Amino acid sequence: MESESDFGRNFESTAAVCQFYPRGTCVKGASCPFRHVRGDRTIVCKHWLRGLCKKGDQCEFLHEYDMTKMPECYFYSRFNACHNKECPFLHIDPETKVRDCPWYDRGFCRHGPLCRHRHVRRVLCMAYLAGFCPEGPNCKFMHPRFELPAVQDMQPKEGKKVMITCHFCGEGGHKAIYCNKMPPDVREAQVRQEIEGNSHATHHMNMHNGPPPRGPQKPLEEVTCYKCGTKGHYANKCPKGHLAFLSHAGGSGSATQNQNYRR
Repeated sequence: MESESDFGRNFESTAAVCQFYPRGTCVKGASCPFRHVRGDRTIVCKHWLRGLCKKGDQCEFLHEYDMTKMPECYFYSRFNACHNKECPFLHIDPETKVRDCPWYDRGFCRHGPLCRHRHVRRVLCMAYLAGFCPEGPNCKFMHPRFELPAVQDMQPKEGKKVMITCHFCGEGGHKAIYCNKMPPDVREAQVRQEIEGNSHATHHMNMHNGPPPRGPQKPLEEVTCYKCGTKGHYANKCPKGHLAFLSHAGGSGSATQNQNYRR
């Protein structure tokens, strides 16, 4: 059974923020009684907005209502329209996402009006072309760039590729069933097991028009709600809503006071 301290790690603590953690000088680590909050988070957690974030202080997104750091609205970014008048998410103009063409800024772009980047006409600074501009970066005219654009500016961005890691040798680039370091008899057993598993799943989907059923679920008596800390229901069925962790913190505090009073 999980202790109360271990279970409370999934919650957002109400303690003060540790002043040594942002500077990297906190020596207590996980045993520190204060909160270790990261300062590099710039986007509000969309799961926390619905009361469904399990990570608490360890979440890589912000747990605070900051309208300037809200995630981008999916409907406005996808369809350029959002019919929710009280939409809390950011509506970013698609035109502002288009980058300036590095080749056009250099002087010439072969794609012309068909370029996927933005071509902005500017007036060249004659003093800069002559060799020196006293205004520097504050000049109202254009200072052309003569260096060649980087490779990532010329090629479209591709999707992030997932690197496969072998579970047998730990090296990347291949699966365990194709690992050359695995003994032949073990590899044959792995291949046979995967073929049998795929054939069983295909047979079940053909017979029942659906995926194979899941394993036996845990009884509700053994399920602990990570919101309120009580057993008997899942977090998505919690009757106390998204503020259940407050009652959990209050309940643990009252229980501690009762124990101290009995002593």
